[in-house]
Amino acid sequence: MALQPRLTLKTEQRLVMTAMLQQAISLLPLTRLELQQAVQQELLENPVLEEALDESKEVADGDMPEAPEEVPSTETDERGEVEIDWGNIIQDDYTPPGQAGLPPEEGDFPSYEQTLSRPESLREHLEWQLQLSPAPAPVRRVAEQIVGNIDEAGYLQADPQEIAALEGLGEAEAARALALVQEFDPAGVGARDLRECLLLQLRSLERDGLTGPEALGLALQLVCGHLEMLEERHHPRLARQLGVEAEEIQAAVRLVRALNPRPGERFTEQRVEVVVPDVTVIRRGEDYDIVLNDDGLPPLRLSPFYTQMAADRGATPADARRFIEERVRAAVWFLKSIEQRRQTILKVSRSIVSFQRDFLDHGVSHLRPLVLRDVAEDIEMHESTVSRVTTGKYMETPRGVFPFKYFFHSGLASTDGNSASSVAVKEKIRRIVEAEDKRRPLTDQQIVEKLRDAQILIARRTVTKYRKELRLASAGRRRQAAPKNSR
Repeated sequence: MALQPRLTLKTEQRLVMTAMLQQAISLLPLTRLELQQAVQQELLENPVLEEALDESKEVADGDMPEAPEEVPSTETDERGEVEIDWGNIIQDDYTPPGQAGLPPEEGDFPSYEQTLSRPESLREHLEWQLQLSPAPAPVRRVAEQIVGNIDEAGYLQADPQEIAALEGLGEAEAARALALVQEFDPAGVGARDLRECLLLQLRSLERDGLTGPEALGLALQLVCGHLEMLEERHHPRLARQLGVEAEEIQAAVRLVRALNPRPGERFTEQRVEVVVPDVTVIRRGEDYDIVLNDDGLPPLRLSPFYTQMAADRGATPADARRFIEERVRAAVWFLKSIEQRRQTILKVSRSIVSFQRDFLDHGVSHLRPLVLRDVAEDIEMHESTVSRVTTGKYMETPRGVFPFKYFFHSGLASTDGNSASSVAVKEKIRRIVEAEDKRRPLTDQQIVEKLRDAQILIARRTVTKYRKELRLASAGRRRQAAPKNSR
């Protein structure tokens, strides 16, 4: 049979990832900060897109705003490109450049640098105290080098004698400089190990007279010679070795636990970032309303200046009109992608609130198992879309602020045929440990039995795993000594 070319027609369905579709998908997993950056980048790259400074909008559940008037009603042709209706774009109240109101003077607002602030670092705090101390010049020079070798936790990371040798001084100046720095605030700074750090803090309490001499003396004994046993929580053995009552050991242990093993951490320059929720759930009577947070996202519109140029066929060159039309298509699709992202977040939020209604009403112990497939089937979207939407998003509820991922957990089987969320099980374990007798703490197997009484089937190794995730010590470490007079 001879081979010959011929034309054939075939019908098939394919998903073509156009640039516009890729942009719409890429906006879904962005956080609020990343979306703000994407909007600013689009404003820089697309001259047709601009901020509508005179507009404000508020988005609530069931009351989504209409598309702005600047965005025309569009259709797509056979190539997937947006057809532009110029009659809906041009605004009647358009004011040419140069005739609008003058912007405020630069001197009316403080500069950006004037609004910045920075917390004091540990080194600056120590140097300030060193400047106020009446130490001799040689000791001051060594102390300055010691301060420069203290890490963020407050520990000295160099040998004072080596520092003094570099300054041409001896061991006496090194010892005086180290003692000087170790008297500075915060107590415990300049220590070379944990034992010295705790001792410095205890001696500071002794100088200030902030605690009783009996508990302080016993605490000094524990830190000096029994720190390892203190870490292992061998309190009864410590009481026998030191010949004291169990209550005295407990008082000394409480005093040592109140000390800070990292005295310099409160001066670290790392700021605590406050989570700004993407969605707020508000209780109104027996129902819950969902409000989307659009703070920080400027309202956008198409520039009337460029749309007027594109509509004026006689005055605008053909190349310029083609460029403007291309930019208008990109701007319209960007606005539609942002609106689609907001609508999708709202749908996912409604579904989560519907599934986790018991959690909102009663707390963590009623958090039910939930997977992405459940929400995807509820809102009739793909699981990958739900996964993108829930990435990096936060929801503010009457129970607190939680990431969207917090509401998705696997379930554990129960004797009544239902399933319990792993988060709810962790909460039950935490409550069981809090309510136990500290003199006879529960083992992991005993916790398994108590959960079985609550109709939750769980393995001992799973309880151990959850207990470690909750940062709860083992039964041996949780045990506390009983008073002698109660035996």
